Amino acid sequence: MNTHPSFREVRESDQQVFPIAWYAVGWSKELNNKPLKKRLLGKDIVLYRDDHRQVHAIHAYCPHRGADLSLGYCQNGHITCPYHAWSFDESGQCVDIPAHPGRAIPEFAHTYAYPAIEKAGLLWVYPQAVGSKSEINSGLGTSTSPLPLEIFSELEDPSLILSPYDSVWKAHLTRVVESVLDVAHLPIVHNKTIGKKSSTDIHIEFEADDNHIRVKNGKGLLQYAFPQWILTPAKEGRSKFINFVTFTPIEQELTAIYGLAGRNFARFVPGMSHIFSRYSGKVLEEDRAVVESQHPRPIPEALRMEAHVPADGPQVRFRNRWYDFLVNDEPRVRLNLETTSS
Repeated sequence: MNTHPSFREVRESDQQVFPIAWYAVGWSKELNNKPLKKRLLGKDIVLYRDDHRQVHAIHAYCPHRGADLSLGYCQNGHITCPYHAWSFDESGQCVDIPAHPGRAIPEFAHTYAYPAIEKAGLLWVYPQAVGSKSEINSGLGTSTSPLPLEIFSELEDPSLILSPYDSVWKAHLTRVVESVLDVAHLPIVHNKTIGKKSSTDIHIEFEADDNHIRVKNGKGLLQYAFPQWILTPAKEGRSKFINFVTFTPIEQELTAIYGLAGRNFARFVPGMSHIFSRYSGKVLEEDRAVVESQHPRPIPEALRMEAHVPADGPQVRFRNRWYDFLVNDEPRVRLNLETTSS
């Protein structure tokens, strides 16, 4: 295992740096005709639908007087401020100032937008601002085209019924991600649910490359590709059950988890999807208290700062990869610490 013997000292600012990726910020069903405010990496963002039901995301507050745009309304494909009815298009450009209909719209009236997409019943935002103010004011990356959103193919399998669940943990993203790579805790933390038939005698079978980790655990296969994770059957059979989660940094030590429990059986049994959602939420709750208790709050960058055994192999690979991200010149987003939720 690569233990990074030449590690540098931990920096407080490292806790505020995250990879640039598509992050889920909510469920598609949450966004109807009214704008919806969400928080990502310490910054408030408003999502809305245009006349064609396409999803867009812009900075949450009007550049005029700072009013919350989620209190406004959508019309003609634009989002309109509730205070003075300034309107903005999907790129953050101000297209109408009712108080001065005959004047050219000044540059300072524009705001910035974020790439947004809808997939697998989730709303995803890419935290690189676009628009006229993006490189100067956003604090969330630079103005470049995002990579396509890639999700596990199982989420688009029409034979599966997907049951949603979610949670928010008071924990750093790295601790939350590491918890789903940890097989050894299953028979202990989850001894009344998913781990009640698991053995405490762990023999890890896993493989990893730069951006993926795959762990075989009994009849299940765990696959991780930041910031997504999925559990699938190790072998195909008639009945199929999957479990998917993705992780979103809301604040430095506040992480949202969005999950989908999928099945190809009992598809039309009334209330079955609700049962799967509740059960998956119960499993998350079993983990939450433990993960929220961990110190230091993020994972240590140096392996020697915590003890490790062979069962920790997948977590060690994750830590090595996270450390590489911190010290190398990879695209990143720095948490915005100046704004607070309204």
